Amino acid sequence: MKGWLEESVMNVLVDYYPEVQARPYGTGNTEGNTLPWLEALRPGYVCVYAKGHSGRTTWRSSLGTAHQKLGQDMPRFFRDVTRKSGTRLVLYFSGMLDGLAGERNPGWRIQGLDGVDATYFGDFPHLGKVYACCPRSAFFEEWVSVQLRELMTAYDPDGFWFDGDWAGPCYCERCRAHFRTETGWEGEWEALRQRPDFNVRYVTLWRKTEDAWRNRCRDFIKSLKPECVYSAGNVSPRREFLRPFDWRSGDFFSPGFFKLSDMARMMRWYATLGIPYDAYLCDTSFTHARKHVRSRSKTADRMMQEAATVAANGGAVGYWTFPQGDGEWIPSRMRKAIAVRDFLAQRESVFLHTAPYGETAIVVSDPSVPPMGSRAVEGAHDVLAALHRSPILMDECGAGLLTCGKEIAAGGSPLLVFPEQAVIPDATVTWLEGFVRDGGTVLFTGDSLLSPAVQALAGIARLDALAIPDGHVILHDAPFGEPTGIDAPWHRLTPADDATELYPLYHSWDHDNPDIATLTNNWPMHGMLCESRPTPANAPAALCRALGKGNVIAIPAPAFAAYRDTGDPQILRWLRELLRRNAPAPAIATDAPSWVDMTLRARADALILHCVNHNNGRDLSLLGTQDTWVDEIPVVGGYALALRLSRAPSRVTAIPGDTPVPFTYDDGTLRLAIPAFRIHLALVITFH
Repeated sequence: MKGWLEESVMNVLVDYYPEVQARPYGTGNTEGNTLPWLEALRPGYVCVYAKGHSGRTTWRSSLGTAHQKLGQDMPRFFRDVTRKSGTRLVLYFSGMLDGLAGERNPGWRIQGLDGVDATYFGDFPHLGKVYACCPRSAFFEEWVSVQLRELMTAYDPDGFWFDGDWAGPCYCERCRAHFRTETGWEGEWEALRQRPDFNVRYVTLWRKTEDAWRNRCRDFIKSLKPECVYSAGNVSPRREFLRPFDWRSGDFFSPGFFKLSDMARMMRWYATLGIPYDAYLCDTSFTHARKHVRSRSKTADRMMQEAATVAANGGAVGYWTFPQGDGEWIPSRMRKAIAVRDFLAQRESVFLHTAPYGETAIVVSDPSVPPMGSRAVEGAHDVLAALHRSPILMDECGAGLLTCGKEIAAGGSPLLVFPEQAVIPDATVTWLEGFVRDGGTVLFTGDSLLSPAVQALAGIARLDALAIPDGHVILHDAPFGEPTGIDAPWHRLTPADDATELYPLYHSWDHDNPDIATLTNNWPMHGMLCESRPTPANAPAALCRALGKGNVIAIPAPAFAAYRDTGDPQILRWLRELLRRNAPAPAIATDAPSWVDMTLRARADALILHCVNHNNGRDLSLLGTQDTWVDEIPVVGGYALALRLSRAPSRVTAIPGDTPVPFTYDDGTLRLAIPAFRIHLALVITFH
């Protein structure tokens, strides 16, 4: 049924939102100016608007929600042209966010923790009041199901892409009563809110409410057309919520020049779920935070750079474009989209039908972590990607998820990282003990150490939470002898007898001076380590407990969140040294810079190493400017690569071009020089 989703490397999203009522909608779309582009692009599907966040629709719904100047029935128009081009039609449908439904039915509105009706996109006044509607109200029965039935029966779409189902949590009386029933908590609401575990419990339960909502929408659609596919964008990728999805997707990656690392991170999370996935990449430099800057289209090179990042990690590229105000597709942008499609077509053999292949994973065990990951999760991925450890992401531990694969030679240490998170189930910790005894390494940071079970596993006899305001680490081997500092509270650890201090922690030279409270944090001589006479904090900056064949490492500070927020190279330098010494021999060893992103993938007949150049080619460290363009991506290459393999390859080729690459193989290691490339290169390693 959904096999077609796996066969295309590119889809198209036309972001023609129906919120602006002052202009005609859809009058510029004709078969003559749309069909040729569809035929040239050859996308797996095209996604067009049926309903926007305002609640306005692009067809004349019986609920009276049509755009006030609707020029033509847009689902009908696109159903007709997609059938002529042989393209599948996916309808964009705003789910919980529906301004008109909330306006006409105040009792349906999602309420915030303060009891006030929640509204969204208030910084875009042309949207009007955008309310979110509570899944426990009559919103589905009296509104959503009516519109879905109209769309299904009149236009026969091939799929739905729901947006706005990331709203909430809702704290209306319906949801509060459900929370009390599910948890058994009693007492005054204000007293319940003060409980330290309130947020984790409430958000965790809300995630299940969202899941029930998505299943309800999906099941209704499938009851009318079983082969119609379903996805919802920008919602939790946890495996427990996988059931309604035919493919995973999101559109949060790219409108302004978002980090390429973030695109790779979510693709590496989706990759563990066992279903197709894509990411919508916007061809327009547009961000919510820069309303005073006129939107302009990105360069083709930047779009190829983003596309390569997604496709190298197994995702299809959703080419996201804005049309003209009357709906006509913009010719120059369509030509650019065709260029990206051709770029991907040259590489389809290494992008399609591959699987994740690696020995490093970030584990997001806390169910209350935001859907796209916390600051710590983002930072952990940034660090591990910069170290070329090609991490996958997952929310549970299991032997089947960390797929080192038969081609990776023994001798390394599979690595699991638990970045700062308050909830790690005891059952997970029990599984981890066996993982470590069998030769794995586990790294816990910050609040991941608050669990008593984790403390026992990590060899921590006592933990005093947030006892040290900030701290410094002296590396064993740092350029110029430069220390590392993390300007955040550290937990004070007392090691158990079988744990070893890897690095001692030091105070800032003036940490006990009360006058420092009068200084701004960026005062250049504030918060420094006295390098000639460092002041011990009498606590470890990192602990290691050897267990069986493996190690458990504990860093009692929010190291990953700190790196995500600042990008401080000193923090990266310390973590590189720590992992090199305590989780040695990674599958990939290279002298390539951190901005050459590397991903190992497997195909039935080969191992594939993708290299994507994330270099922007120019200085983007600019303050007080709107200059964020990426327009000159430099050629890179010539880097040394060592890949630990269990057997000798018969051939290594570079894609595109299918060019043979010289290599040597000895002592379980493939060695070669990475050929020069500008945006993307794949090394295809085949065996006898």
